[in-house]
Amino acid sequence: MKTRQMRRALHLWNRGHWRDYIFSQAMQLTAALLLVFFIAVGLGVHRVLNRFLRTDLPAEQVRVTPEGSRAGFFRMEGGGVELTDSLRGEIGSLRWVNSVDPQIYSHVPGYLRGHLGGEPYYTDITLEGVTASFLSDSVISNVDWSYTLADTATAYLPLVLSENLILLYNASFADANDLVGLTPDGVVGTEVRLTLGRSSIAEVDRPPIRVNARIVATSRNLSLFAIAAPLEFIDQINTLFRPERARTYSALLVTAERAEDVPEIVRRVEEMGLRAETRRGIAQKAELLVQTVTAALLALAFVVLAAAISSSIHTLVADLRNRRFALGVLVALGTDHRRMAWLFAFQIFFMSLLTTLIGAGLGYGIAAAASHALLSIIPALGTAVKNLAVFPVGWLALGLSAVLLTSTGIAYLFFERMLRQPVKDLLRK
Repeated sequence: MKTRQMRRALHLWNRGHWRDYIFSQAMQLTAALLLVFFIAVGLGVHRVLNRFLRTDLPAEQVRVTPEGSRAGFFRMEGGGVELTDSLRGEIGSLRWVNSVDPQIYSHVPGYLRGHLGGEPYYTDITLEGVTASFLSDSVISNVDWSYTLADTATAYLPLVLSENLILLYNASFADANDLVGLTPDGVVGTEVRLTLGRSSIAEVDRPPIRVNARIVATSRNLSLFAIAAPLEFIDQINTLFRPERARTYSALLVTAERAEDVPEIVRRVEEMGLRAETRRGIAQKAELLVQTVTAALLALAFVVLAAAISSSIHTLVADLRNRRFALGVLVALGTDHRRMAWLFAFQIFFMSLLTTLIGAGLGYGIAAAASHALLSIIPALGTAVKNLAVFPVGWLALGLSAVLLTSTGIAYLFFERMLRQPVKDLLRK
């Protein structure tokens, strides 16, 4: 067929409605693009947040710390109610409490020396003494966590590194100084030389103690803010270097019998003049916020998609009404009106399917590009996820198929009702 004849056939078919077709299909393409983009990015962000909601941070845990004292804009940990053995016992005696795991900060300056990637390194550190149950078996399985000063000459001091420190290192220090980033698997097994009693910014009068140590695991627990070491060892170090200071705990990790008991434990703890933090609650609020925003955006995209398909149906209905006489002739010649209705409904299905697939592909492409850009800008995210764009092919295909089939069914009902009119009405000009 010649090009001029093709253009003529298209012109007769659309009868001046080609602009409406283009507009409705552009709406549908944009809606599919937004829909897939928000789903991909929303699920990716949800996966990042879910990193902080795993078994290392159960819903039953409450972190109890001293309230401290406030002076203007500043807050000091000291000056308030101290976490003593008696308070630990009082909290542990509450009927809603399953266990209480103490944390003790090392009050002695220290630093690490070692090799990373073949290069020597040196860094000041803060140690935090914790129990084995604080870390859970999933973190220190097959690790002997019982360690005292008497073991320093014969065994490595086991250390557990917070993965949050790795994120901070990758995001700030490593990136700024063109150093290689770290992964949790990469640091496990690293042997270091630990010096206690001296650092680059402080030292004590007593001669320092040097210990061979090994990083045996990493932890995602948000209650771990420093490098974890066996609690008994840190307690002995504090007593040795600071004998005048009475033993107090920096924090107590309280595990409730049930997650429903957490609010009551928080209330009782605050009545004692202490501060109670539910880390999981903070993360869940952030997750709820992301889910709410994502759901709102997805609902908006579905509304736009439904409006776009409705616009396509309306455009085709208007086009068919302009060709009532031609349709009347076909019906008068014996053409089954149901078959014609299915034919026109299939046209809606075909156009919508093609436009939706193109929009979905563009949406995922933009989401993947945005993920790559964010991971390049924030290297710390690379240790948590490899891709911020999640593309659930099965669920997306199911949802979009439901929308397309629904629109096709609605279109068929419209067309079948219009073609069911008496022939004399269709032939009326």
